[in-house]
Amino acid sequence: MSCASRSAAPSLILLASDRRRTPVDLNLAVPVDGARRGAVVAAPRPGVRRRAEPGAAGPLVLEARSEAGGTVCEVWGPAATPAVEVEGALAGAVAWAGLDDAPAELEAAVVDHPVLRRLLRARGEVRLSRMPRVGEALGRAVIGQLVQAVEARRSTAQLAASCGTGAPGGLWTWPTARQLGAVPAYAMRRCGISLRGATALHAACVSDTRLAEAVGDWDLLDARLRALPGVGIWTSGETRSAMGDPDAVSVGDYHLPAMVGHVLGGAAARGTLRGDWDDAQMLALLEPFSGQRGRVVRLCGWAVHRGLATRPARRGHRQPLSAHRYW
Repeated sequence: MSCASRSAAPSLILLASDRRRTPVDLNLAVPVDGARRGAVVAAPRPGVRRRAEPGAAGPLVLEARSEAGGTVCEVWGPAATPAVEVEGALAGAVAWAGLDDAPAELEAAVVDHPVLRRLLRARGEVRLSRMPRVGEALGRAVIGQLVQAVEARRSTAQLAASCGTGAPGGLWTWPTARQLGAVPAYAMRRCGISLRGATALHAACVSDTRLAEAVGDWDLLDARLRALPGVGIWTSGETRSAMGDPDAVSVGDYHLPAMVGHVLGGAAARGTLRGDWDDAQMLALLEPFSGQRGRVVRLCGWAVHRGLATRPARRGHRQPLSAHRYW
């Protein structure tokens, strides 16, 4: 499975920096990859996030870190990196750190809901990070289809290590559309990616520019995503959520309806099982928060994870991991 060069980039220098007075809890806002090999995003220490991105002169490393009274975003890379690329990378780093987001809109949306008001006070703002490239957001969503999260994380790391480019700090860039489009479906199989998933990834590579042009126009992006083979409502919701859509809901998720139901369902949720909730009930509960439903879902997930809301009871044993993977 030969794709991009795996050699580390030349020594990096600081190419650009932007300091904002807006404090961001990066530990909550920006997810990381826990893989030892194939991580695109890492947390070298609390309050710091680093991401590898492809560059014309070699991989770039975007860094976001919390400092007293603000947040700093930096772009590191080879000295030969074109100025226009550096400018775009810095803008991408700012959006990736959540500094272009408007989290205060959630407070107005939940003002009449006592449970969500209480959870929002406990958590603080729900700030959304935006991935620099929609191709990565869609690729991660496609890999996450119909598998457990641990399998999706493993396949994601394997694909990045196989097809991306090595960067300093043990990071790997997510493959570009050109890199990923050159990988045959049978080679992706070694990363645990099905033929359906490979077909969707290849279609996304062809439509990469059109998808990137639609970011920010969420209805248009949803339509263009769902026009691709192998991309449905769940995959579109996951992709738009990763790109910063505050209203994105991953309809069709196995866990989400019960989780939202247990937080928002009140007395009716007590004693219910995971299978007692469906997408229609979840969407009905989320309807009053239209425009901010994605933030509400994230707030509910945080509350369940922290034990501030009841966790849906399991109906049976955890499903075994898929046996189809190649090692």
